[in-house]
Amino acid sequence: MIVLSLSRLSVLERAARAYSEGDLREIEINAQRLYPDGNYPFVVSPEFSFPLHLFSPRLTAMLTKDEDHLEAMAMWSRITARENIIRMFTATELERTAAESLGKQFEVIYKKDTDDVKMKRKQMIGYMIKVVMECFGYLVYSSRMLVNTRRGDEHDDKRKSNYFTTATRYALMSKKDRNALLNLVDAENKAAFLSITDSILKRQTEYQLRYQIDVLTDWDSL
Repeated sequence: MIVLSLSRLSVLERAARAYSEGDLREIEINAQRLYPDGNYPFVVSPEFSFPLHLFSPRLTAMLTKDEDHLEAMAMWSRITARENIIRMFTATELERTAAESLGKQFEVIYKKDTDDVKMKRKQMIGYMIKVVMECFGYLVYSSRMLVNTRRGDEHDDKRKSNYFTTATRYALMSKKDRNALLNLVDAENKAAFLSITDSILKRQTEYQLRYQIDVLTDWDSL
């Protein structure tokens, strides 16, 4: 089950606190550095106008350093592609881990990684997935779940390959979950936290409207 703790959040509480305190200078510098054209992704609204994912110090460090040449920006761009977000949401709805839906892609792209590099890269990818899922209102349900790609009564030697052996399963945050978290937020930050999470739960953030995850397409619209 979801553990409702602020310490388990990567960006939501940090963003609310920063906006409430007006402590946005470092976020602005990093946003300008990473997106010099001013076209910021993951913006909640005009009121909360900086990329939500950059409120994670860990992810920001990965992206600004390009994580010591491990192509952090390229990995983030792939994870946040609309098609891959849909894949992760679908896996989550099927009560599977989000990461396994992208495993084949990373297995092909980074097949030349050494074991040490592969381990670091998987940790980076796992955290990036956590941040993007949180931006869309999904919270950690269970960590380090076995990525079981067997089908039916197949034996272990017939297990289909996957880049990940363990990964995190997520669950969509309910309004009840949000209210429980809101009770833990400092009084001066509650209004910002409520506004940001309301926008996410209602799927009304600028980035959710742009991604149009729930929009169906047909042949004539392609």
